Amino acid sequence: MSNPAEPKFLWRDLAEVAIGACILAFPVVATEEIWALGAELSLGRVLVFAVVSIFLLAIVIYVVHGHEGLPLTHKGFLLRLVVTCAATFLISALLLFGIDRLDLFQDPLIAFKRTILVAFPATFAATALDSFAHRSRYRQ
Repeated sequence: MSNPAEPKFLWRDLAEVAIGACILAFPVVATEEIWALGAELSLGRVLVFAVVSIFLLAIVIYVVHGHEGLPLTHKGFLLRLVVTCAATFLISALLLFGIDRLDLFQDPLIAFKRTILVAFPATFAATALDSFAHRSRYRQ
């Protein structure tokens, strides 16, 4: 069991993040709107979307995991933020690849934009599931 005050991110935590990411990424990845937005939006707009999402995710992680008298250290906070974003990005890319919408070799820029558009909303579901699991562990 990991203590959120420690800069650790255990395999159990990663599994919780992965399951949470799949909960939201799987339905979103199959929508034609995401495919069209990935092709139509400029890279700048997608990056602004990503920055805003990361900022909001940082607030959510800070509030959720720094609650109930178990404050996050700076290292623990950054580790949780980076691993959550990276794992969700990878899961989103794999899901897009699985439905043949990750044109990595034909158009890597569109593939990158589609992955961002799927991944960053899914990070919130990943964090929510991870926080529920942490709360249940620390109440025992």
